[in-house]
Amino acid sequence: MGEIREVSDELFQDLLRRERGFIVLEFWSPGCSVCQQVEPEVLQAQKDLGPSTLFMKINTDHNNILASKYQVTGTPTFIYFCKGQKVGGAIGYINATVLRNTVKDLIRHSANCPAGKRPPYEMDGYG
Repeated sequence: MGEIREVSDELFQDLLRRERGFIVLEFWSPGCSVCQQVEPEVLQAQKDLGPSTLFMKINTDHNNILASKYQVTGTPTFIYFCKGQKVGGAIGYINATVLRNTVKDLIRHSANCPAGKRPPYEMDGYG
């Protein structure tokens, strides 16, 4: 399994302008026990999804511009982006299966992702 890229506010904003694929951005903090518990799940989802999905994380203790912009009130918080646009998010612990399936649903059904359609149902991460 690979490492998840640690980014700063500035670096992520630059990458978001250039990246046309799907990005999972995790807001975390070093003192967050749930962040530590969710790390193996995120690594597994990254492995399952392969190189077409970029996984990044940002430390909210040192980078708070994006946390403020996306109204992050707790960690871990996940924000999903496709073609530079926010397409969803999740707060708190998430297991690898739900994360993987949520990303697949968003890619398949989001107007900003390749499929070009909005989902006709509530996405739950299990499909």
